[in-house]
Amino acid sequence: MRIQARSIRRFRGMTLVELLLALMAMMILASLAWKGSTGIINSCTNSRVTAELGGLDRALVDFAVQFGDFPPDFHDTTAVWKFLKGRFPKCPQEKYPDMCSQSPASALYFWLAGPDGQGYSANPANPFGKGGGRIGPFYRFVPEQLKCVDGVMQYYPPRGTDGAPYVYFRGVKGYDGHPGWGTAHPYRSSKDGSWINPDTYQILSPGVDGKFGQGFHFPGGADYDEANLDDMANFTRGDTMGRAKPNLP
Repeated sequence: MRIQARSIRRFRGMTLVELLLALMAMMILASLAWKGSTGIINSCTNSRVTAELGGLDRALVDFAVQFGDFPPDFHDTTAVWKFLKGRFPKCPQEKYPDMCSQSPASALYFWLAGPDGQGYSANPANPFGKGGGRIGPFYRFVPEQLKCVDGVMQYYPPRGTDGAPYVYFRGVKGYDGHPGWGTAHPYRSSKDGSWINPDTYQILSPGVDGKFGQGFHFPGGADYDEANLDDMANFTRGDTMGRAKPNLP
């Protein structure tokens, strides 16, 4: 009987307190593992965004070399018509593509891929036509990152198409996109208030949260909200807006 009693005591189950402690330890370890894996995923995504911003930069330079200037962002109809007349002087207006639904969110695809996604015709009298020799496309857009919204194609960062797309600015006016991802603002210098890249353009990418922040002074970021911190741009040199902020005492 004594041997049997000892065996029962030796192989007794865990108490409720021990079980709760074990569950808490497992939850803590799972949380640490999740945070670590999320950080790795976000870092990889930002690296891909950096590479894409660099590729879009090169494509816009190639476009400007071919046609003499960087394209407009569709904010100003007069600027768009002036650009088309100046860069395609032999093309009659009736052959211009439909641009009424284009915006800073669709400008990159429209100009770099061409209105039909196949570049431009080498025929100066109808550069927007099909067939014949082709000029471009200037950038190889990833099909999985493209989405048709309100009849136009928008290009999204590699994190998915549920949030905000890349936005292109050739002016100083912001863009209020679809509900849920905020208003994209072109950035000013936090040092003297001048516009960043006033003679060229800005390309903005929402962060991993898929939202644009409301602040727009770089790099100081005194007006940044939480959504700004993980945003990136072609002028942040591979950093997020938050990491680009100077370390102030």
